[in-house]
Amino acid sequence: MEQDRLFSDSPVLSYFSIPPHIFLDKDKKVTGAIYDLMVDHVAPEIGIDFKWETEPTSPARQLYNLREKKNRIMCLAVYVPERRDYMIYSKTPYYYAQSIIAVHRSNPLKVVNEAGDISHMVFGYSQRAYVTPFMRDPSIQFDLISSPDFLEINLKKVMAHRIDGIYSPGKASSIFFLEKFGVIDEFRLIDIPEKPTALYFGFSQDTIVLADEFDQAFQRLGGQQLYVKLLGRYIDISKLEHVSEKP
Repeated sequence: MEQDRLFSDSPVLSYFSIPPHIFLDKDKKVTGAIYDLMVDHVAPEIGIDFKWETEPTSPARQLYNLREKKNRIMCLAVYVPERRDYMIYSKTPYYYAQSIIAVHRSNPLKVVNEAGDISHMVFGYSQRAYVTPFMRDPSIQFDLISSPDFLEINLKKVMAHRIDGIYSPGKASSIFFLEKFGVIDEFRLIDIPEKPTALYFGFSQDTIVLADEFDQAFQRLGGQQLYVKLLGRYIDISKLEHVSEKP
């Protein structure tokens, strides 16, 4: 078949760990909603097998591979116009990530309208990690942790009243960890007043045919709605509210 010839070499998918989207399970195997989407739905739809990097890699390394290597796919690509010189973005995002802060329910804060609403508070986060535009306001204070277990550490700090809350650029990840540690009902998730971040797949320039096949398959599958359903394998998606559709 022509399709078999075009896709005779399995493309390599790279990622960084961001549960429940994609991460390594206790047996060090790739799992998550992105993995389920690509392996269980996209692969059979277009007749291809995917290869996965055995470990998460940094965004910088993934961008380098897209520029310098062939047959590559980046799973968590944020749209940057300059990257179109070496990356083919999927036609539509597969997900919109809503930034949030999580505070203990004893905290009186219920809504954020401007930076001044939270400038008196300190939020736990990770060092050298992406920060959404609203939270870059210089009046907002962070307690940054370098450990890969930063969320667990920050949760303990909130419970001990050492910090006021936790910041996350993605609500789904916050729900995942709060449920994992059994404290989801003890926290209030407050949306940050900014547009959700659109997440795309990024393809190396040599995979133009595959990128087009992916776009068509994603549309046939009802990709955005399907993706939220797949997240439901890992979190209570009723807590996501509006993030499945473009605002």
